[in-house]
Amino acid sequence: MIDLFDRRTMLRALEQSNPPKTFLLDTFFPTIQQSDTDTVDIDIIKGKRKLAPFVAPMHEGKVIVNEGFETFTFKPPYIKAKKVTTAMDILKRSAGNTIYQNELSPMQKAAQKVGADLRELQEMITRREEWMAALALTTGKIHVQGEGINQVIDFQMPKDHKIELPTGKKWSDPNSDPISDLRRWQTKVVQDSGLVPRIAVLGREALNALLEHKKMQKILDNLRMNVGHIDPKALPNGAKYWGCIEDIDLYSYNEWYLDDAGKEQPMIPENMIILGADNARTARHYGAIHDLDATAAVRYFPKSWAQEDPSVRFVMLQSAPLVIPHQIDAFMSIQAV
Repeated sequence: MIDLFDRRTMLRALEQSNPPKTFLLDTFFPTIQQSDTDTVDIDIIKGKRKLAPFVAPMHEGKVIVNEGFETFTFKPPYIKAKKVTTAMDILKRSAGNTIYQNELSPMQKAAQKVGADLRELQEMITRREEWMAALALTTGKIHVQGEGINQVIDFQMPKDHKIELPTGKKWSDPNSDPISDLRRWQTKVVQDSGLVPRIAVLGREALNALLEHKKMQKILDNLRMNVGHIDPKALPNGAKYWGCIEDIDLYSYNEWYLDDAGKEQPMIPENMIILGADNARTARHYGAIHDLDATAAVRYFPKSWAQEDPSVRFVMLQSAPLVIPHQIDAFMSIQAV
């Protein structure tokens, strides 16, 4: 209860927001492709390391069999998020204003709220895209579940690219060998994809196990060995660069999301490592917008309309995003601890 005869001071409003981080999207999915169809297809041709055949000069040339290709089809899931503005949202005092302070007109406040709602909805979609990227790189699959939809999008990550270290080999074990593991995993990715993975994104527990490992400490303490160095640097998109082990750059990632139970979860599981090539063929695909007012292929389609009775205004943002690691064998997911 406010006593009107008490002298009071209104401080400037404090708005605590958590804009989405996009380290995974920016690093591994920089390409953006928009389409006006529900599905996207890609033909993948996997070459083999064949040797040219030897023949005697007077014999016929050896016929080399042409390699076939495989077509993969993906259907981006659909997002429709909307917010509502009522008359009370406009007539009530805004945060940070006193009850007697002249502020924006009702029309200005309504326009301001619509803009704020659209920003919030776009941030939610962006965070969902980052969540997709995290799942695709750690599990090779994305489980799309919501109202009227329940499907699993499988990118067919090879089984030997999804590794769980056994007891005694986990990095928390002093007898393990993280440096040798990284070297072996990198070689495996090169063998399968032809690309060199130079980026490792580590969950908190995996990072701590690596930094505290006795073999890692021995390398850092030995100044005569130019194998690795640790020089932590915070990056603006939520990641932290820790340094380089041989030719693999090490990052941690401080980003979370709310799961269906309302509990915050780390974007990268704490015991996981993503090892990947940032030059792999990947893309952020955006499918068709199912709206009669949409006339072009776009990433996000905003829409606003008023309802007469009761008097409310809706603002909606639609999108059909899907992150696709086309060269899935250029990535490896490891449960290190």
